[in-house]
Amino acid sequence: MELLKTLGVDFKLVIVQALGFLILLYLLRRFLFDKIFALLKARREEIRDTYEKTEGDRQEAARLKAGYEKKVYETEAEAEKKLTEAVKEAKKLGSEIVERSREEAEAIKLKAKESLELERKKVAQEIRDQVIALSLLTSQRLIQQSLNKEAAERLVDGFIKEMEGLRC
Repeated sequence: MELLKTLGVDFKLVIVQALGFLILLYLLRRFLFDKIFALLKARREEIRDTYEKTEGDRQEAARLKAGYEKKVYETEAEAEKKLTEAVKEAKKLGSEIVERSREEAEAIKLKAKESLELERKKVAQEIRDQVIALSLLTSQRLIQQSLNKEAAERLVDGFIKEMEGLRC
């Protein structure tokens, strides 16, 4: 103990300070620590609630994302189906148009052949009419002129030249 006295430690003072510390500790616990602990508890619960809400929101977002991905997949599948149907319809329409064009071309060719045949018949009829007219004209000239051999040859040569002119 003497050592404590030489060091300047006074027991009464230490006891008073310890008693003061205990009273301060009691007062702090009674008025301050309870409020601090209540604030810490409220903050802890608020953080836990926020975490739970965030976790719930994350799960809801994951559920919505899965739903949207499913809808996107379904929409893409439907678009693919519609595109395939459109391609088939386009091919069908293309085939119909080609067939219709082919039929129209055949009709035009047939009409052209008929028209050509009609023109050929007209030309043949005109040639016959001209040959008849020339024959009559030649016959008239032969009858009108004397039937000498030179005149007949000239008339036949003239007739042949006229016929060659009609062929071209």
